[in-house]
Amino acid sequence: MKNIFFIFIFNISISFGFSATASVDKNQCSIGDIINFKIELEDADSFGRVNTEALKKDFTIISGPSQQTSMQWINGSITNSRIMSWSISPNSAGDLIVPSLKVVINGKKYSTKKILIKVNQSKNNEDLDVFISAELSKNKAYLGEQITLTYKLYRKVECSVEPFEIPKFPGFWSEELFRPNQIKFRKIFLKGVQYQEGILYKVALFPISGREIQLKSLVVKVQKQKRKKRRSRDPFFDPFFDSFFTETETKILKSQEHTVYIKEYPGSRPSGFTGGVGDFTIATTTDTDSLIVNEAITFNVSIEGTGNMGLFSINDLKFSDEIDQFPPKENFDKNVFRDELSGKITWEYILVPRIAGKLTIPPINFTFFNPKTEEWNVLSSKPKSVNVKKTNSSILANRGLTKREIEVFGKDIKYIYNGKPNFKEINSKSSYIVLGIYFFSIIILIIPFLLKLIMGYNIDSLPARLSKNALKKAIASIEKVKNEKLPIDSKIIYLFLKEKFYLPNSNLDPASVRVLFMNKIEDNQLNDLLELIKLCDSISYGQASNENESFYRKSIELLNDIDRLS
Repeated sequence: MKNIFFIFIFNISISFGFSATASVDKNQCSIGDIINFKIELEDADSFGRVNTEALKKDFTIISGPSQQTSMQWINGSITNSRIMSWSISPNSAGDLIVPSLKVVINGKKYSTKKILIKVNQSKNNEDLDVFISAELSKNKAYLGEQITLTYKLYRKVECSVEPFEIPKFPGFWSEELFRPNQIKFRKIFLKGVQYQEGILYKVALFPISGREIQLKSLVVKVQKQKRKKRRSRDPFFDPFFDSFFTETETKILKSQEHTVYIKEYPGSRPSGFTGGVGDFTIATTTDTDSLIVNEAITFNVSIEGTGNMGLFSINDLKFSDEIDQFPPKENFDKNVFRDELSGKITWEYILVPRIAGKLTIPPINFTFFNPKTEEWNVLSSKPKSVNVKKTNSSILANRGLTKREIEVFGKDIKYIYNGKPNFKEINSKSSYIVLGIYFFSIIILIIPFLLKLIMGYNIDSLPARLSKNALKKAIASIEKVKNEKLPIDSKIIYLFLKEKFYLPNSNLDPASVRVLFMNKIEDNQLNDLLELIKLCDSISYGQASNENESFYRKSIELLNDIDRLS
């Protein structure tokens, strides 16, 4: 009963609304100091929602909001308090206003009062104990030209750096160059003042758009230790190495902002330019200089140098129609421990010549802009020649019509007759014959539909007959290559799938087979089918070998299972 009465009194106390009071722990500070800003809600049943966007105009929110709840019973009444607190830091000197913020709880709104903060101007960097700096290698660059940005920490006293977040770089493609696990310092002098310098972060920036791009400040939170001053002066004492500390204080350090200006390229861009900016060399190689028809050859195009590696490509390469070409594989080997982004990009092409003779790969051209010389450059590789030898046999080779086949077609084709027609009179007997032919023709056309309707047997189309004989045809092809001790060509399997499942053509690959047959055959058989196709391609292109006789038998068994389930 007592608990019920307590809850009743508590609900009555919050039903009349709530109040919100904003406060700070200090109203005078300097740039880099941290202010504890909090909003205390009295008689509120939840923390509600607070929009802090207006606060970000003059202050940086370091952390928050953190939440705390307290309840007190004073003189027979309940006091319920909820406190939300933020750690903020001023962005500039002068009289800054913590704006009025709206608190919304269950549809009810309350606004806090404004608070005046007097912010003193910080001392110059050379007089500070701890500060950070953002240093650019250049502030004017071409699109695609590298700019190196380095964030450094300078200190005269010991300090610890808390984890910080790297700002975003809109308008740039960035590549991280250096992020230390532990900051290492070295001794330097800034205008006669001794400091310790350490690198916080180093990044390579490549502008990709715009004319003027702003780089935001890096914000770092540090715990700075104050030195204890000695009462007596020691002429041999260096205050830089004073290790006697009394207390610590939290500081927010900000680097300066920068503006990067984008320069225009000299003249017009060449037609073959694909975005390369830097200094490069080009080379082409093949893995062999002699092979047999239908064997695979690897052709590599390599671009090596310093610049915006990864932001450009080479123009599409078109080879002869007698060469099967597969999509290239791209690989980038990056050189580490260098301020300038450098390395080697390689494009690997797999080519399969289908006719014998001398295979000539023409020179590859690459156009780039060199920002150091401010000139356009065009590189050309050396042409490559490969000797393609004939083979005694081939499996399902793609070929055009032979001369003999053309002669046969010429005899079978009936051309338009240009002579005078020989008309004959149609008598009544002839008309009966014509009607009889039409009647029997109609019966012949109807019979397949009747058989299909009654018996479920389809004999009315060529695709149906091809589907019925697809397995037999595929087994015959496999037995043939088995007797010749040759690998199974994946085209045998593609042709079987095309005829068995009424596909429009046999131009398939493992990816399209997976999509087409995902719901037509069982998953385990689909996986076995894809593995068989990949193995056949690997053997055909010399990437694998087959010396096991059971390979042919298992292939036939798999096709039998697929044919049986369909």
